[in-house]
Amino acid sequence: MSNIHQFSSKELILKTAAEWVSAIDRGLSAPEQEQFKLWMLQSSAHQDAVYELAQLWDELSVLEELSALFPNKAKSQANSRWALSYGIAASLFAAFMLCSYLLFNLESGYHQAQAKVNYSKIYKTKVGEQATYVLPDGTIVQLNTNSLLEVAYSKGRRQLILSRGEGRFNVAKDALRPFSVIAGDKSFTALGTVFNVQRTSDSDLELVVTEGKVMITAPNVAVQANDFESYQLADNNTQKVRQINANIVISGEKAVIKKSVTAPIKRLSADDVQRDLAWQNGMLIFSGEHLSEALNEVSRYTATRFELSNTELANIKVAGVFKAGDVAGLLESLKTNFSIDHERLGEHVVSLKRQSKS
Repeated sequence: MSNIHQFSSKELILKTAAEWVSAIDRGLSAPEQEQFKLWMLQSSAHQDAVYELAQLWDELSVLEELSALFPNKAKSQANSRWALSYGIAASLFAAFMLCSYLLFNLESGYHQAQAKVNYSKIYKTKVGEQATYVLPDGTIVQLNTNSLLEVAYSKGRRQLILSRGEGRFNVAKDALRPFSVIAGDKSFTALGTVFNVQRTSDSDLELVVTEGKVMITAPNVAVQANDFESYQLADNNTQKVRQINANIVISGEKAVIKKSVTAPIKRLSADDVQRDLAWQNGMLIFSGEHLSEALNEVSRYTATRFELSNTELANIKVAGVFKAGDVAGLLESLKTNFSIDHERLGEHVVSLKRQSKS
């Protein structure tokens, strides 16, 4: 890691804070609690960063733990926490009202059964926009920047087409109607699942499974309801799976598809999952990517495009935590840490080059 540069000391603090927030959420051991207390007491900036991320990510369990460990600091955060709680309460109330509305319609027979069976709609987000939708069966879909999703429910199937972008799918259970997301030349069938699909092109895709299983097949392979249970119990060595050239990916695993070829399934660490899915919390996390790759990721969330003056800049390895779409923060960090100047070439193009030596 010696050749991996932090964007700035502030970004290093944020990265460390993000790691602690994730660790607190899963539960700290007694030694970890002591290490965390020591780190927090080193600087008020450490404390501010942890509270900021915990509030930004709506990590109420983390805030409660922080309140127990640092009661004085928690009091100073009371106003902002009240505002956060109020916002969450409002969101929960809205969700409750929506659920009540759906339940009322279900009980009153107001075409709810028909809507569940026959439903079609197009969902999309603009560049830099993220949105969450609840489908008629209770499936929750979160779309990332610049995404387009077509939903088509029928009596025997729930089929979605991700034409571009990225989505997280928390799938409602319905063994009688398999749930599949088609992206490019692959189909991802949920086997009781929460999963994330990113489509870069027709033949370049990524799948991360955080709960249950997902089966990857060709788009023309349709899983039937009477086969659903057997696929739920199957693995990659099951003859039935091998016969259709499928791959089963389980919770905590990632499948990378390049030029339509699925690479060996990769087991992810907790940090890997957090980094890959940070977009769901409006964040981007880099931990050793080339600057060119990091800039490409930043560009997904903004109309700005970056031009690098040479391959030396492109190959710099970087690490840090950013809010998605924060171009100004990125440019400031590049100047501070790498002496990289920028020049705007029109409204949406930024040229990057090393500062000239005087």
